[in-house]
Amino acid sequence: MGKGKMQGNTVVKAMAAIAVLIFISALALTVYRSGGAALNWQMGADDPLKKIYPSDDGLYVVGTSNISLVDAAGKTLWSIPFPNTAQSAYINGRLLVYSQSSGLNAVGADGTLKALTRQSMNYPPTAGPDDTILIRSYDLLSAIDLSGREQWNASGLVSDPVMDGNGNVYFFTRPPEHMVDVYLDCISPGGSLRWSIQYPGYDSTTKLKAARDDGVYVYDEPGGVLDCLSSYGNVRWDHTMPYLGQYSLVEDEHHWLYMFYMFGTVHVVNEQGTLIGKFNPAMTYGANLSYMPSVCNGTIYVAGDSGKNATALYALSIDGSLKWKHTFNGSASPAIYAGKDIVCIGADTKNGPVLYVVDSLQGDLIFTYNSGDGSGWEQVYIDENDTIYAKTCGGMLYALKG
Repeated sequence: MGKGKMQGNTVVKAMAAIAVLIFISALALTVYRSGGAALNWQMGADDPLKKIYPSDDGLYVVGTSNISLVDAAGKTLWSIPFPNTAQSAYINGRLLVYSQSSGLNAVGADGTLKALTRQSMNYPPTAGPDDTILIRSYDLLSAIDLSGREQWNASGLVSDPVMDGNGNVYFFTRPPEHMVDVYLDCISPGGSLRWSIQYPGYDSTTKLKAARDDGVYVYDEPGGVLDCLSSYGNVRWDHTMPYLGQYSLVEDEHHWLYMFYMFGTVHVVNEQGTLIGKFNPAMTYGANLSYMPSVCNGTIYVAGDSGKNATALYALSIDGSLKWKHTFNGSASPAIYAGKDIVCIGADTKNGPVLYVVDSLQGDLIFTYNSGDGSGWEQVYIDENDTIYAKTCGGMLYALKG
């Protein structure tokens, strides 16, 4: 009889233990889908990530020790050792990686490495439509082809080179015989100097941005400068407005340029230099244009302060009219990442870095996700299926779906 009681007690204890386990599992699932977000998969715990690059083949992941190609389900299609990657870029459907020990390599879609050059470089590589690859090391520039053979070189650079849609290369130089002067140079696709123009307005904040087809944009965000030059060296148009103060430059999928001036005005200019939009969301809505804005599918996203430890996200039309507004918790400058159907806002809160995800049409909150490693968001990419790939400053990658 006593033995039966002992067995009965054991059964009761076992059932109680199972109930506790079920409760814990349910609690864990609740945390797993915290805020309505499902963590599809994650990576980076064993090999912290440096960069992610979306492609038609999958997601290229550059880690501290390895380079991998991952599909949408998180399956590693291949992984190759490549330690201490210092520079990387994904251009024209090709991943380029550089380390001091291995030089510059092109990574094939099947994971094969093709060594291109052992030249040193301390800037990310760039390339143009003719597959010419530009390598910069301090003030030296070298143009190589896909076999690694040098096509031409230049020296005296004081800016990053850019290449327009026709293969012309632009950069600022300071020739040794004219150390006080700065010139804007244009090199043809064949490597010959097309022209060199003295640029007295050059400053350390002056930058270049390649035009889609032909020419180059010269801009200085702190100085309010924005010019468009043709490949012949002629000024196509000038939208320099220093009296409006410093601005941030954003280009959309139509190649329109948006100038978000810190004093509160937004200017929208098309490729011909025509002003097609002008409004002031700071005055109208209280937006803070020092926060990182975003543009996608004809909608302009800006943020602003909304009381203590709160931030508002505004979705605006090109004429400045309000589509919707959403307020969320956030105590630091938010960053906005816009996709086709959803918008992500990375913000610091009292509970750590959080990613807020809202519907781009109505502005409704879909879900939130707390950074798993406690560090902020460094890269956020939204694919065509609204899966979010969010990489933290700590090297973790989270694939999220609402």
